[in-house]
Amino acid sequence: MLSQLQHSVAQKSRDFGILLKNLRTIKTFNGPSRFSKLFYPSVSVTAEQKQNESTTDLLARAGFIRKSSAGVYSLLPLGIAVQRKIESIIHTNILRINGNEVNLPSLLPVTAWEKTGRSHNTELYKLQDSGDSDFLLAPTHEEEVTLLVSNDIVSGKSLPLKLYQIGKKYRDEKRPRGGLLRGREFTMFDMYSFDSSKKDALQAYSEARSAYKNIFDQIGVHYEICEADSGDIGGDLSHEYHYITPVGEDKLIKCDSCSYMANVEVASSYPPDDFNGDPDNVAVTYGLTSDGSLIVIYHPSDRKVNLNLVKAELPLFDSSVKDPIATFLNHKDDTMTQRIIRVYDERVPERSSLPDLPVNVNIANITTLRFPCVLVSPSEHDEKCSNCDHGTLIEARAVEIGHTFYLGAKYSIPLDAKVVNKEQKEVPIEMGCYGIGVSRLVAAIAEITSDSSGLSWPISVCPAEVVIVTKPKSEEADGVAVKLSQQLRDKGYHTIIDDRIDKSFGWKVADSKLVGFPISIVIGTGYFKNGKIDVVVRRTKQTVQSNIEDAPDLVSDLIVSESKHVWKSA
Repeated sequence: MLSQLQHSVAQKSRDFGILLKNLRTIKTFNGPSRFSKLFYPSVSVTAEQKQNESTTDLLARAGFIRKSSAGVYSLLPLGIAVQRKIESIIHTNILRINGNEVNLPSLLPVTAWEKTGRSHNTELYKLQDSGDSDFLLAPTHEEEVTLLVSNDIVSGKSLPLKLYQIGKKYRDEKRPRGGLLRGREFTMFDMYSFDSSKKDALQAYSEARSAYKNIFDQIGVHYEICEADSGDIGGDLSHEYHYITPVGEDKLIKCDSCSYMANVEVASSYPPDDFNGDPDNVAVTYGLTSDGSLIVIYHPSDRKVNLNLVKAELPLFDSSVKDPIATFLNHKDDTMTQRIIRVYDERVPERSSLPDLPVNVNIANITTLRFPCVLVSPSEHDEKCSNCDHGTLIEARAVEIGHTFYLGAKYSIPLDAKVVNKEQKEVPIEMGCYGIGVSRLVAAIAEITSDSSGLSWPISVCPAEVVIVTKPKSEEADGVAVKLSQQLRDKGYHTIIDDRIDKSFGWKVADSKLVGFPISIVIGTGYFKNGKIDVVVRRTKQTVQSNIEDAPDLVSDLIVSESKHVWKSA
């Protein structure tokens, strides 16, 4: 009975997702259909300013955003239209994997963050109310959603569960940059999965990754998926989703021969075949395991140790210890019984001159390991891929647009979130969390798709598929525009008429390219001479002349064709 009910609920959720998609699509740009009624403060610039402008400058000049303060921006109607399209794609695909939409508060009590050890994060906005109670502005919602579920879910029979939202987040970025790419206030999709076993949690993780693939495929801009470090969020399984672009802050390492790709924070490599390590060029870095063993890492003095790689090989490695040697010496009085783990990076020759150990130890208590454990630097070295052993690694700059984390019990244990499983045992809830930078995507897509004429939006996220540019102060041209607009709306497309009378015809044609509408219909002097209108494809700059009767079908065919295009990142 319960299984039938769950199947029915799941089916209704999928049906609701399809309905919601249709409703959101209809309402995405259901505002003014005329530019004269739209809040659209575009800005003129000199040729020199245009040549040197960033994508943030371009979005501002085209009337999509306005800066309020460092790292804080207002989205104007055209910007909202693009963001709503992105949100619609996300909603549709997350509902298909039975995500439940919630709206969690932005003002959070600090108590739960103290329990998870994250209250000292330097990027938190902290404040007090009139009663001196401590709060913070939510940078993310792992603690809050874990408490929410733990208060209402006590049985594993109520799981699996996925809760998600799209809303504002706040982080005190010391150096906000890139406009919407890295701000102090931003819009984010975040989802959290809850399961009663690791097996089920990994299944939820797989379902979320599948939904992410559909989301980014539908947006229509080429993206890369790579292995990643979980960072402050935590967990031991993590993937990032990136657009490759020179303005990106992240550095990805990828193989020119196989499919290997990873963030530099977790990328591993082998030295080239002809590598000859200098036996005198050896430095040492110390670490400590949670059970008190001292880790001694030998590596080239011109390379830094990648602690994430050490953690991957030695799961008990505790990177939070500030002074490993002092802590090690304080563990026991007799250091002769303590364990030493000596790690050699692959670039350190076996007969190297090694620094002395900091303590006297029993040689029987020394374990020796050898694996690649330094930061990858392909720009300086022809590093070999550790995945296929023969490909060469190359660097790429990228913007992170999404991230998935398998958390395990990182939050459920300190917050006492437990359920009774199938074996009638009380166990911590297994969790995953998943994020997509929604407002960041607005800027990232613009970065990839814009050109020398301005913005150029993919069909999937454009503020409107078609702009109709009319000759100013012409009632006949306006009548034709209204007719075409209605015919295209009947086909399911969003249109907007540029009927501004305070702008010249040439200005409006150029502005249609600046704003980046995929298709422009130009009703100019040609129409009054021979009854023809120009239909212009923004991406290819192709212009096709058409009569009024054939225009709707022509535009429809062009939109379908454009919707299949995948934009390539740099």
